[in-house]
Amino acid sequence: MRFVIEHPWASGCILSSVSFALIWTGFRDGKLIRVKLGSLALILAIAAMVIGNVFSTIRENASSVVHAFIDAVMENNISEVRQLVALDVIVVDDLGGKLQGKLSGVLNGVKYLHEQFPPTSTTILRFEVFERERDAIVEVSMMSRITRIGSVPHRWHLIVTPNSEEVWQITTIDVVEVAFRSYR
Repeated sequence: MRFVIEHPWASGCILSSVSFALIWTGFRDGKLIRVKLGSLALILAIAAMVIGNVFSTIRENASSVVHAFIDAVMENNISEVRQLVALDVIVVDDLGGKLQGKLSGVLNGVKYLHEQFPPTSTTILRFEVFERERDAIVEVSMMSRITRIGSVPHRWHLIVTPNSEEVWQITTIDVVEVAFRSYR
């Protein structure tokens, strides 16, 4: 079922291909049972595509929030960062006082990044989502190109959780490593 929800077009196309093959061979060979099975497979293909586009998994929600957060930070889009990060966000390591904990510290950290070390591009090297019952831990390793410095590797752990209105937000930001400097 997870495949259907996370990949509705792939599952729909596979089932549609099977259904068209069954219907085609059923008409060609004059076997009504194949036509009926093909029609059933076509109905299942349509249902799979509808279900997959209507519902989303914890993994999909967490992935979209973290990707949007990375894009917002790279674009210095403070209003988008404000929407993606919870008000009571926990900042595990505040990078030597630069993030100052909570949402205001995260917003100040984004501003500081763009003032002192303007990024020009970021490449995600590793992106893993670990689902839990009501939230997800996202491990991200990136390589960012920083003006006047060069390429800087960094690694983060983020916890993404739905709030009371079921809007998914980042509730924990853990800076694990920046430029081979561990914050553990």
